Amino acid sequence: MTMSRDDVVTVAGLPGWRALLVADADAGEPWGDALAPALLIGRGGRVRAAAEVYQPAHTGRLAHAWQYFCDHDLFCRYLRLCHGTTSIATASSQDTTALIFDTTAYRAHAGITGVADLSAEQAEWQAWLDGDVYGVVVQQHIPAVSCTHCGQTTPAMWTAVESCWGYFGRASAEDAAEPLLRACTAV
Repeated sequence: MTMSRDDVVTVAGLPGWRALLVADADAGEPWGDALAPALLIGRGGRVRAAAEVYQPAHTGRLAHAWQYFCDHDLFCRYLRLCHGTTSIATASSQDTTALIFDTTAYRAHAGITGVADLSAEQAEWQAWLDGDVYGVVVQQHIPAVSCTHCGQTTPAMWTAVESCWGYFGRASAEDAAEPLLRACTAV
């Protein structure tokens, strides 16, 4: 697999095929019910629960508690004492902080028996906050064709065959590009 500075991935042995890594300017927040709960806290203190991750039964109380305490350390202590939290991680941008945490119910849901490792969730939220989310677009090269009747030539072009979006972090998109290219050419 080779990659140029222009975010183009090619694979030896697959001439006429390439994958483009495209920044997703309109990426949704991380999602999946196996992802730990998270609160999104705006610069002005406005808080909301992340919508597409595991939702504790008491999500509204958690958001209310953040607004009540208005202090990261106090809120984290509350999580540990009242919700059985073992791990807390944050991802931040200039305008928003994602506060990611586990609860007793989340650990049971995800099958976690010890302390939760939230490093993957933290990395996904940080990528989302940084705008570091990508799609992979597989393209096939279509050569120039001359019409046998009129002689007009259709220029060579690259045409999109498949795309897959929602890769949090450039490395994730790079890792997905070659398998996606190979899958499209195996058809």
